[in-house]
Order: sequence, then structure tokens, then C-alpha cells
Amino acid sequence: MTQPSDMTSSSPAGSGATAQPPSEPTLPASAPRPAGPLITVIEPDAVAPLDRLGEWLFASGARLRTVRLWKGESLPAADDLGDALVILGGQMSAHDDQAHPWLEGLRAMIRTAVAQELPTLAVCLGAQVAAEALGGATAVPSPDGGEYGVVTVELTEAALADRVLGPVIDEAVRAAVRAGISTQDGTRLPAVVSHDDAVVGLPQGATLLASSERCPVHTWRVGRMLAFQHHPEASPARLGSWAEREAAEEMGVALPVVTDSAVSSGQDLPVEAVAAGKQARATAEEADPVAQAYGRALARELVRHARAHAARHGVQG
Repeated sequence: MTQPSDMTSSSPAGSGATAQPPSEPTLPASAPRPAGPLITVIEPDAVAPLDRLGEWLFASGARLRTVRLWKGESLPAADDLGDALVILGGQMSAHDDQAHPWLEGLRAMIRTAVAQELPTLAVCLGAQVAAEALGGATAVPSPDGGEYGVVTVELTEAALADRVLGPVIDEAVRAAVRAGISTQDGTRLPAVVSHDDAVVGLPQGATLLASSERCPVHTWRVGRMLAFQHHPEASPARLGSWAEREAAEEMGVALPVVTDSAVSSGQDLPVEAVAAGKQARATAEEADPVAQAYGRALARELVRHARAHAARHGVQG
């Protein structure tokens, strides 16, 4: 098995600085290694890394192990997933097995994680793969069209009562009130999105937690897995980079393959693409007080449940 990389910190959230893969802090030789639950992060595509969610998870006490599928790293064994799992997004589709044969293994891993009641977050592509792994359906592309930028998601009653998402929503709503952003009495929140495909059929037993105007299945739960069509990890700078690339591709520009997790600079792109990126970033910055509150609370809750999972299974964090 290819050894996965470790990630334990990142650039300051919301700073607008170029995001880099976090590195492990240096400790004195006599200092014990920090104890904390181990979270495995599956990164299908360099374009969609853990971004600032990595810093928030680390700040909450987690140890992070990232498996970069785009680098050819292998999925871990079913008994080596750690105390929680995060599955990120990517430009490929959930049906693209021929080009990305690891999708079959990822579906099996998701089924194992759910069966083991492992705390799990599945984001964008991760949510789409999870839906199909568990008996639901993903449309490629979405029949209602894609979503890009910032959209409003409408929360269900189940979301407000959810053991993980409920506290996250509470913090995000408070941040929205402070920022003067309407939440319709705590039932709606802004969310960062960038997707062409969408889940169109929930797995049996899944609970719908949020919808948007174009995407009826936006957030949902099965067991201890939460699935998001939006990107709670993405900074405004990251969204701006995605918007640049999307605009450039629509203009027929051949883009270089992304080989690291840094936010692209927009260099050498048409001015129209750069302008689209700046607009997307500005829109995301307006909603960022809510996005940051949501992401930080989500990280804290995932780490809390990872600790509980480790305790239930007699694992030393």
C-alpha cells in the first residue's frame, strides 16, 4: 500500500493567502506526540483539497492523514480508517470508473464506514459516490443544472435536530445575525457550491437535511455519515479559483493539470476568466462569516464524535 501523507495544519483561514498542504509542527524530542483522534481524509483531486477545514480540525485536536488518490496513493484497508473519515470532491464524476478505477474501492470503503458507524463527512463528489454506494442515485449531469458560487440552502426540521448538524447550524445562524445576513428565522443559510452533477435519489433510510432551489438533495445523513453537496471546507480564494477555471474552460482554454493544493493565481488566463473569479470570491467573502462559523463548528463536532468513536472501540487517540 502506498503510504498516505500526514496533514496537521494549514494557512490561516479567511486570510486570502495561498493555501498549502499543512505540515506537522516540530516538537522537542522529549515532548510526547499530541494525543487526538485520527481522521483519514480522502482527496480525489488536487483541485479540491481539505483547504481550511484542515486547520479547523487540527485546532480541535485531530490528527489528520490524507490519502491523495490523484497521486496514485492507495485507499486504506477497511480496518485502517482511523476514528473518522472525510471524503472530498473532485472534477471527475461518480460514474467515471474507467478513468478512475479507485471509485469502486471508494464505494466499498463508504459502505464499510457506514456499517462500522464511523463518523464521516462526504463532500460534493464524495456525497455523490456515497449515494450510489448505499443504493441511491447520482445524475451526471444534474437534470436541474449545476450550481456555482453561493446559494441559499433551506434546512429541514431534521437538520435542526441533528446530533452533529444542529449545533453547527446554531453557530452559523448566530454568525449570520451578527453579519446582517437573513436566515429566515434560522431555516436558511448561504453555502459555497461548485458542481455539475447531483444526487437525485437518496439511499434507503437516509434523512434529508437541506435543499436548494436547483438541488433538492443538498445535505443528508445515513447513520453516522453526513453528506454535503456544498463545500464547507472551501475558502473564498478557493471558490474564486474554481470560478476562474470554469470560465476559462467555457472559453475553450486548455488548462494545465493541477498537481498541488495551492490556490491558482489566475496567471495566463483570459481577463474575462479572472474577472469571473474575482466576482465569485467577492460573493463568497460576503457570506464568509457564516461559512467560517459553519466550518469551524463542523470540524469541532466531527472531532468530538471521533473521540467518542475511539473511546467506544477502546482506541488510544
